[in-house]
Amino acid sequence: MTGLIDLDFLKDFEENLDPKKGISKYEMNILGYGEISVVFEVREQEGIALKRIPNFKPEEVEAYIDLFHEYESLLKEAGLKLPRSDAAYVLRGDKAILYIAQERLESENVCNKVIHKIKNDEFKELFLRILNELRKVWDFNEKSVVTGTEIGIDGQISNFALKNGDLLYFDTSTPMVRRNGEHQINAEVFLRAAPPIMRTIVKRLFLQEILDRYFDFRLVVVDLLANLFKEKRKDAIPMLLDVANEFLSEFGIKNITYKEIEKYYKEDAFIWSLYLNLRKLHRFTAKIFGMRYEYFLPEKIER
Repeated sequence: MTGLIDLDFLKDFEENLDPKKGISKYEMNILGYGEISVVFEVREQEGIALKRIPNFKPEEVEAYIDLFHEYESLLKEAGLKLPRSDAAYVLRGDKAILYIAQERLESENVCNKVIHKIKNDEFKELFLRILNELRKVWDFNEKSVVTGTEIGIDGQISNFALKNGDLLYFDTSTPMVRRNGEHQINAEVFLRAAPPIMRTIVKRLFLQEILDRYFDFRLVVVDLLANLFKEKRKDAIPMLLDVANEFLSEFGIKNITYKEIEKYYKEDAFIWSLYLNLRKLHRFTAKIFGMRYEYFLPEKIER
């Protein structure tokens, strides 16, 4: 066993998995869904959250793992605290399946759960702590004029958790690194979850905008606030908007408005709902033609 990964277990798990039906010979507790991934735990790997990302070519997955480790290293260099993690892949025919393992954090300590149990003053304090974590990323990126290397971050509240008083950032499986303005991630991997006929359209209309937003300090804060609609705490947005604008004013960044947050949320919900429906179409097509379908899909994502 290396780090958090038991490769023999992963190979057996993958061989006995049917993603299309969402079943395995191992009892899975699904913790969440990503755009192309599923996060789960199994009794045989207690204390570890596993993220499965399929459909790599073997040479692609090794480059992705290297970038993942670099991204985590850069986030730590910027001053963020991360849970322990590891990454490995298994082969299935001519495809590689990436598994990212991470120290399992208690669900009640993930911040989108915490915000339903705390008072307004505590919420403001937690929100300000998250803004200061995001600030570390942009302080780091200020040096990119010299180094040429920038990092992006998905600052949604559900990507942070509290542990022993520390605030941890744990959504590191999409390594957002730009070098001299060029995204280092192979975004083609994400497009493969959509039907082949739609990939060019998705790439042309949405992909660049989605990648770029995580490198824009103001947009990351807009996204953080807009996500509170999904988390059923839109009541807190006006209060936190004041906190955010006061914070951003230190950088000379233009104020965010409530109307802007609403508009952003509706557009974002549309993009991801469309993407999920395209993926369901892809699954249906695979079923019709008797092809293996590699992705776990939620039937519905609440927005």
